[in-house]
Amino acid sequence: MSSVPVPAPSRRAAWILGPIQDLTLFIATPVLVVPAVLLALLRFESEQIRTFVLAFGAMGHNLPGMLRAYGDRALFRRFRWRFVLAPLVFFGVTLAFALQRSNAIVLLALLWAVWHAWMQVYGFLRIYDARVGSIDRRTAQLDFAMCCTWFGGALLLSDTRLYYVQEILIDFGVPPMTIGVIHALRIGTAVWIAIATGAYLWHTAARARAGAPPNNVKHLLMLTSVGMWWCAHFAMQDVLLGLIMFEVFHDVQYLAIVWLYNRRRVDTDPEVGGFARSLFRNSWGMIGVYIALVLAYGGFVPIARSAAGSDTAAALISTVILTSALLHYYFDGFIWKVREKSTRQALGLDSSSGHENRAVPAHVLKWLCFLVPCGFLWLMAQPVDPLDKAAALATSTPDSAEAQFKLGEALNFMGRHRESLPALERSLVLLPNAPAVARNLALARLEVGKELLAEGRRERAQKLLAKAHAVAPEVVGIDLNNAGLELLRKRELERAVAHFESALAVQPDLAIAHLNLALAYRDTGRRDLAIRHARRGADLRPGDPKVAQLLRSLEHR
Repeated sequence: MSSVPVPAPSRRAAWILGPIQDLTLFIATPVLVVPAVLLALLRFESEQIRTFVLAFGAMGHNLPGMLRAYGDRALFRRFRWRFVLAPLVFFGVTLAFALQRSNAIVLLALLWAVWHAWMQVYGFLRIYDARVGSIDRRTAQLDFAMCCTWFGGALLLSDTRLYYVQEILIDFGVPPMTIGVIHALRIGTAVWIAIATGAYLWHTAARARAGAPPNNVKHLLMLTSVGMWWCAHFAMQDVLLGLIMFEVFHDVQYLAIVWLYNRRRVDTDPEVGGFARSLFRNSWGMIGVYIALVLAYGGFVPIARSAAGSDTAAALISTVILTSALLHYYFDGFIWKVREKSTRQALGLDSSSGHENRAVPAHVLKWLCFLVPCGFLWLMAQPVDPLDKAAALATSTPDSAEAQFKLGEALNFMGRHRESLPALERSLVLLPNAPAVARNLALARLEVGKELLAEGRRERAQKLLAKAHAVAPEVVGIDLNNAGLELLRKRELERAVAHFESALAVQPDLAIAHLNLALAYRDTGRRDLAIRHARRGADLRPGDPKVAQLLRSLEHR
């Protein structure tokens, strides 16, 4: 196998691996990720791309942390009880909520995921400062403030993300915020971001005046990371797809730094276990094995979900997936701390300023930050009327395509099709390329069109039906024909005629509608029109004996 060099740069070198490698794997990765995903959209639906990345990326990239937690003998001895008890606690709590059919743990996982995303960026910022010997405490605090404000701010400023959080909270008796409250909160968020950014820039300029030049590599990383995060929330029409792009960026960074970390430990630490020593060898082949293991771990998701045959099995699978994610967030919170001496050594940084953190009481308090909200949400769970919930959320976050879609969907389910149109139309404006939204809007227009036909408002009905047919051509004509046939059987002849004519207005070559319209015209005494449509039906169905018989009966009557 060919050798993969892992450079050992000088203590003050600006790069972790080198300019090209760092730009590709850690800093400018979005330049590769965004066009790759856009090209994938030419072949695959966005839902397929999301499923793949969430399975093989989001789930798969949990594996390296597990390998270190249970494969690093020194680390396992140090944190034995955490590694033994944490899986049991997370699995038990997650399973309890799953069996309760509660989304509480999903909410906590979502918020923890945002924290995890910005803490990974913060960790890279500290690594790049350490590369140039910058260990200033105030700089570290301002790095953290920048990550906190810019990443957290996007969560509060994005209607779609705010919708997802409030959608879960409403099931626990927390009503959605009013538009006024959200507006005030967003003004506060903008001020918060401005203050943090101003302080950061002032501090950077002050250090430059004192002889410490800006760390341009670190600043570029901050710019691409925050830029990608905000692009996902605001520049992409499909926010979930944008977050998938950020997930790929996040995963590439994580998998690359973990490989580098373990490679250096294999070369310098005799306590590394046999499995890690075999896997993290200096060869391209083992990089392939490493990636294959990650994909195999992530592949559990689609395989397990396709095999789930009951609600209980589905709940168990969701429990395993969420437990894996929670363990990943939890373990990463303490096993990769850049300020720790062992971590700094394995990253090739100056370890003289590091220390080993053993603050057990503080760690117990952190556990309370998870368990107390779990207990609160468990006690507060309550049933909520789906329509009331959808209406409240659509009012709170009017610029969320998902909120408007859910309201339209709920109104359709209740048979209130006319009321659903504004919400579905608004959703389609916010997310123009969403097939599910377009199809639901088409079906709602079809139902409203039929209602208008029943009221005798044929011109208005046919305009709506034409719009519906443009999106769902395989449904509209047939549905109108079937509705007309039912009216024909009830001998409501004029209404039947209106439905058949509307079906042909949107689908002129629908043979069955021509034939049924011929029958309706026959029964209303309009023989010439009946013959005309029977002939057209015969042209569209040549050789059909029943059609030929109908035509002969009309012509020789």
